[in-house]
Amino acid sequence: MAFLEEDTSKVYSIVKKVSVQHYVSTYNIYKKIAEEINVDLFFCDYLMNYPCFDLAWKLGKPAVGSSTDHSYLPNPPYIADPIYGCHVNMENESFYNRFKCAIIVPLKKAWSARDTTKGINTQRALVGVDPHWDFFGRISTDTPLHQEIGPVLPDVFPGLTPDLDSFLSAHPRTLYFALGTNVFIPPQSVVTFLKSFLELINQDVIDGVIWSTVKTDVEDSFQLANYSSHDYPHIFISNFSPQFAILSHENTKIFLSHGGAASAHESMYTATPMLIIPIMGDQPRNAEKLELAGIALRISKTNLLVDDIVEKVKRLLNDESFKKNSERLQFLSRINSKRKFRAADLIEITMNTVKYVGVEDDHGRLRINNDNLLRDWITPDSRMGFIRGNYLDVYAFAIFLVFLLFGGFVYTLWK
Repeated sequence: MAFLEEDTSKVYSIVKKVSVQHYVSTYNIYKKIAEEINVDLFFCDYLMNYPCFDLAWKLGKPAVGSSTDHSYLPNPPYIADPIYGCHVNMENESFYNRFKCAIIVPLKKAWSARDTTKGINTQRALVGVDPHWDFFGRISTDTPLHQEIGPVLPDVFPGLTPDLDSFLSAHPRTLYFALGTNVFIPPQSVVTFLKSFLELINQDVIDGVIWSTVKTDVEDSFQLANYSSHDYPHIFISNFSPQFAILSHENTKIFLSHGGAASAHESMYTATPMLIIPIMGDQPRNAEKLELAGIALRISKTNLLVDDIVEKVKRLLNDESFKKNSERLQFLSRINSKRKFRAADLIEITMNTVKYVGVEDDHGRLRINNDNLLRDWITPDSRMGFIRGNYLDVYAFAIFLVFLLFGGFVYTLWK
């Protein structure tokens, strides 16, 4: 976990620096496009896309944000981030761990964000945007305006190629291995995976492997391990594969993945148990959630062992609970995937609300106050403040009355 925290911290540090360095150029690009096509709605990626939300606020246009990473969105106190040494579910943790993850970790994250916020505000001044000291930027993450949608899956997917279809038909116990389009693993790790696959095939645990590679040169790894890919017809190597079609095939029994959000959704939708090697970003969190749900097991990128991979593949195939949990989540994911239509409706509501709350500027264009947009969705408790919104003052007074009456009763008896 310490390695993951250090590794991810470096990635986030780079992302923060880039977000500051490219703020002005990105803002100007968005501004030029907005002027050319007279933008009515901004659809922004939520993760550190400050120029998008700032420009929407500056122009008085509605903005909708989207994200697959929940770490920057509001969560109940029992949900934490494993990247920072916590667990996604703190239900059974000690008071010390819950205190650390609910109080100490957020304070550390806020402290580490101060330089980025200061840098962004410096860049904002260069393009005439007022400073904003919330690290999350000009977007509301209040629960009424933050709604979970998905998994969002397209209605049409690429089908199997003839070669893949023939391979899957001939191998009724296939393991599918893919680490996305941006992940690179060192040659020695590739060798470890290769040896694991050969061991699983030799033990007749699986009878085929589809290995989808983008960043990894598997042929070099075969040579490093003194193997030839031509000698192993049960391993199908492809630079790109139609992932959903492969997972949908009845002969695909295991999905070895990095645990990205899209891969996790497709695995749940097709009821395919997962063996996950989380690399960075939201992947450790996704892996822990899937393991808690009972449809996945994790392996470590820093301690990758053949025996560990073989043992966990056997568990995924032989333990009936993984199959039942996969089918349970398949039902839920297929029901929830219909919420993508609700997402489209929410975008339509946001855009059309401008007609009723917008004010025309000198050029006849509607402008709005983004702070008041969708005010009908904002519940009164958010305006009442923490104490009044949670009725803490009322409960405190009620407790005071109880103690007062009880004290008076005891005093009367004593007298």
